[in-house]
Amino acid sequence: MIHRIIFFIFCFIYSESRDASLTVYKDGTALIKQPVRWTVTIGKNIIDWDQLPTGIQRDTPFLNLDGATIMSQRFNDKVFSSVDYFAGLKGQKIFLKPVSGKMINGILMEINQNHVSIEYRNSIYTYNRKELEYMSASNKVVNPIFKPYLSWDIQSSMATNLNGELVYKSKNFSWSTVYRIKMVDEVHGELIAEAVIDNSSDLDFTNVAVQLVEGNLNKLYSKRLRKKRAVVSQSRMAPEKMMEQEELGDYHIYPLKNSHNLQAKESITVRMYGPLNVKYKKTYVFENSERRQKEEPLEVKILLKNTESNGLGIPLPDGKIELYTYSSIGGLEYIGADKMGQVPKGQSTEITSGRAFDIVGNRKVLNYDRQRKSEEAVIEIKVTNARSEIVDILLIEHINGDWIIKDESLDYLKKDASTIHFPLVLNAGETKSVYYTYRKEWK
Repeated sequence: MIHRIIFFIFCFIYSESRDASLTVYKDGTALIKQPVRWTVTIGKNIIDWDQLPTGIQRDTPFLNLDGATIMSQRFNDKVFSSVDYFAGLKGQKIFLKPVSGKMINGILMEINQNHVSIEYRNSIYTYNRKELEYMSASNKVVNPIFKPYLSWDIQSSMATNLNGELVYKSKNFSWSTVYRIKMVDEVHGELIAEAVIDNSSDLDFTNVAVQLVEGNLNKLYSKRLRKKRAVVSQSRMAPEKMMEQEELGDYHIYPLKNSHNLQAKESITVRMYGPLNVKYKKTYVFENSERRQKEEPLEVKILLKNTESNGLGIPLPDGKIELYTYSSIGGLEYIGADKMGQVPKGQSTEITSGRAFDIVGNRKVLNYDRQRKSEEAVIEIKVTNARSEIVDILLIEHINGDWIIKDESLDYLKKDASTIHFPLVLNAGETKSVYYTYRKEWK
């Protein structure tokens, strides 16, 4: 006798997974480990399970089961589709109702996404599907399937309760990091790191344990994710870390401390780190090359070293970083954002927040002389600090080819074969000019 256990939830609401473990990767996929508990009889048992997300990768499910033998596993994703239904009715009578016209019936000859052809009164008629109000047929669908499901043939030597774990990969899950720095002054701030976890599938997860993996895994394909409604999982987030960080081979894994409910088409935001008191270096940068002449506000660059002495010393995942500062009338104000790549412990990252209104650079080519085998240019760079405090300035100059610098008014640093730096400090309300000449020669 075959005992069949069916765990189907065929309805028009989302299915639900309980007590699962979800490991989410940056490539838009997740590893799902779903605990199962089934009662079986002696002999052959057929178990069906449809509590699966639409993005399940069909070649990944496997069942770990104690106390019984898994003879076979089937994956059925032949869900009901009107296109497939009507395609199976070729040679049979169907009914068509044009948008402007009476309903007619005829023998279905051909159907695809764009056209329908029927035989009607000894003639063939082809309709654009956009011109049809509806199609119908009198054939009844027997036992329609509305969700993909897995089915196992399980042999048991006794009637017992089986405990196991269903493991599979699925698309439509992702996570990203959002950092927020509240800048207290020019060198000190407060950093908060949060993880935004997205469930774009049609499966609700209740009491799910979540882990986040940072790193670039090899993948076969990817898919753009749909937009979702967003939910913040804690209205008042505690200052301590909400998750720990561990190594996972060549990657880093961040397990959330608490279980969460993650509904279909929903995202939750959880605290990773912070608030952390951090130190950084703010520099105003004016970057140019060779004969370029311009006048513009300087870029604001924030250098953040991932070290313990700067309040960090932890692996930082890549993500978006937002900058805020306190206004003179009170409260936080948004002052820019940037993309930050992965920052291992001990490394640094540079963030651009925008351009400074009160710090302006002006670059001129005072003289340019090009000969058959040489080129020489005299450059003037003037920077004005209209702010009420001292600022650090960095002038970056790019020069291609085989060059030398001469007659410089300020010492420079050669960064590489085509880049030199002029670092300087400007007092409040001060203007400084830097002059130099570059010369290039060739054969």
